[in-house]
Amino acid sequence: MDRQPLTHHEILSLVAPFTRAGRHVDLAASDRGERKIVFRPREIAAASPSGPALREVLRLECYARGRFRLVRTLTDAATGLEANLRIDGSDPAALLTAVDAVDPHGHFRRGAGYTIAFSHDLETVRGHERRVLALGEARVDGLTLLLRPSNVAGMPADLELAPCPGERFELPDDLLAVLGWAWRRLVPRHDGWRSLVKVARFEPARSRDAEAKLVRAAEHLARTLAEPPARFHDRLLRARWGVTLRRALPLVIGVGVLAASPLLLYLELSPDSMWRMVIFNAPPLLMVAFFSLHEMPRFEIPPPPRRPTAPSWRVGAGEPAVALQAP
Repeated sequence: MDRQPLTHHEILSLVAPFTRAGRHVDLAASDRGERKIVFRPREIAAASPSGPALREVLRLECYARGRFRLVRTLTDAATGLEANLRIDGSDPAALLTAVDAVDPHGHFRRGAGYTIAFSHDLETVRGHERRVLALGEARVDGLTLLLRPSNVAGMPADLELAPCPGERFELPDDLLAVLGWAWRRLVPRHDGWRSLVKVARFEPARSRDAEAKLVRAAEHLARTLAEPPARFHDRLLRARWGVTLRRALPLVIGVGVLAASPLLLYLELSPDSMWRMVIFNAPPLLMVAFFSLHEMPRFEIPPPPRRPTAPSWRVGAGEPAVALQAP
């Protein structure tokens, strides 16, 4: 990367198409040494009379050999959520045209009790720009849920759930797993919880699936947090038991294979039998299958779902915030 500071002449030539479009350089925010040009914030009117306005900031990053990256950062005035749109290319004017063609309000999704901001990368595929989800952030009643799709096809997306500053929650680890087979249990961390969710393997279905799952999770969290913890148990008892059974599957399969091994002595199979080959190679095949999974199976006896007794999901300021031991 060429780290020579931007000259005054270079800046004038680069910002010309932006100036014609009504964008003006913010010299105080720009960094000539880092070859970054920042433009003055611009206010974008709300899409509806009741909706919030947006604040737009453009940043042009200049790389070697005429390579550029244009980043548009949109800030929701009501929640402070930010959504980025990034695109790389060799023509700053073309990058600005591509960014301006994307509806700013399309980065945000609002519903009862939640707001979601979607950050995208613009990729050119067969002459057309395609939006690829880079990050989804949902704000739900004192919680922040982040979804980060993997760059590797077939890998699940990472989920991070964390309380907002000043908030403390006590949550069951099957809070999201009750949504179905694609969802994994919450794993407690020092700053919240982590989980995984399976999404479609390839674009553009991958981004659409990830966005739909984040919306579903936000709707589920908003409804759950608005109800007492006991209501979550009563309303989703069957789904909670389903999570328990899914968690027990690796142990059940492992025990089943071990229990069936002595029966092989009583089977009269010819040396050339296909079934003989399958049976005698089942243990190594199962091991290969387990290690080929995106996450290692847990061999455990999961506890049954228990009905919470706390009146609220929030805990007192002096109490520790931990995850309940539920499936």
